[in-house]
Amino acid sequence: MAEEEDDIMSIAADWVDRIDDLSPADKRELAAWLRASPDHGRAFAIMHRLNRDGALFDAAMLLADAALPVDRRTGGAARRRWQRDAGTQPILTRRRVMAAAVGGAIALPLGFAFMQREENPAIFRPAVYASLTAKTARSRLPDGSTLTLDAASRVSTRFGDDRRLIDLERGGARFDVAHDGNRPFTVHTPMADMTALGTSFTVDRLTDASELRVFEGRVQLDVPGKVPLVVTVGQWALVSKTGVQRGNFDPESYSNWQTRWLDADDMRLGYAIDRLARYSPIPIKLADPSLAGRSFSGRFRLDQPEQSLALIGGLFDLNPVHRDGILYLGKGKDGP
Repeated sequence: MAEEEDDIMSIAADWVDRIDDLSPADKRELAAWLRASPDHGRAFAIMHRLNRDGALFDAAMLLADAALPVDRRTGGAARRRWQRDAGTQPILTRRRVMAAAVGGAIALPLGFAFMQREENPAIFRPAVYASLTAKTARSRLPDGSTLTLDAASRVSTRFGDDRRLIDLERGGARFDVAHDGNRPFTVHTPMADMTALGTSFTVDRLTDASELRVFEGRVQLDVPGKVPLVVTVGQWALVSKTGVQRGNFDPESYSNWQTRWLDADDMRLGYAIDRLARYSPIPIKLADPSLAGRSFSGRFRLDQPEQSLALIGGLFDLNPVHRDGILYLGKGKDGP
C-alpha cells in the first residue's frame, strides 16, 4: 500500500513540476488521470499547494529535517539543502518531495478542501475529507456549503460547472447546503442518491443500508428501479435491500452523533453496531450475524461504546467479550 501511495505522489509531483508548460494534449492526459481516482486529485493538490506556497514548503522542509537521523559527526540533525530559484518560489523536484513524503514529513491532510479550479476549466480537483475514530470533523466546502463528519467517516467530492457530487465512502455526514440552482448537490451511496433542494440533511452509510434525515428543506431520494421520492423536513428514509422505509422525527429534539448520542427508535441491532464501531478503538462485531436483524429502542452514549454495547446487549441477553483484538457481542460469557 505504501509503495502504491509513493507512486501516486511521485506522479503528482511530476505533473506539478511542469504544470505551467502543459500542452493541450498534456492537459487532457492530466484531466483523465485526476478523474481516475480521488487519491490522484488529493496527491496533486498537496504537491501543487506545496509548490505555490513558500511558507508551507518551508514548514514541510523543517519537518523533513526534524525527521532525519542524528549526524554522528556533529551531534545534530543532518540537514538537507533545499534549492530555490532566483525568485521566491522553491524549486520542487520529484526526488526532494518524495524524500520528505516517504520520511513522514508531509502529512496528507484529508480534511482540507483541495477543490480548486485549474486554468483549464475542464479540470476540477477532487477533494477527500475524513475524520478519525471517535472524532467528528467540520469543514467548509468550496461552494460555501458546510460538511460535518461523524467519527471514522470519509467523503470524496467532485465539483464542476453543472453539478456538485459527494460520495459518502464510509460513516455518516451532515450537509448544510449552499443554494446554487445551476449545480445540483448530490450525495451518493451504494443504495441511493440524495439531491438537496436547498436544505440541511444527514446521510448514514450502514452495512447494507443508507439512512437519510432532513433537518431543513427537502431532499430528492433516487433509488435504482424506483420512482424518485421527495423527503421533507422532519422526515427520514431508510433504503435497504428490502425497499424504502419512511417515517417522521422531530429535528429539534432528535439526538444523533452530532450530540454524541445513539437515539434508537426500533433500530436494527446491526445498524447500532455500525454506529458504535465508529467510536471504538477496537473493532466491534456481532458474534452471530443473524442477530443483526433484531430491533430495539433507547438512548445510548456513542462516546462510551463499550458501556453502551453492554447496555444494548443486556436487552437481548447478550454480552460483550474481547477476543483476538475484537469486541464481540454474543450469547454467554465466552462470546463467539
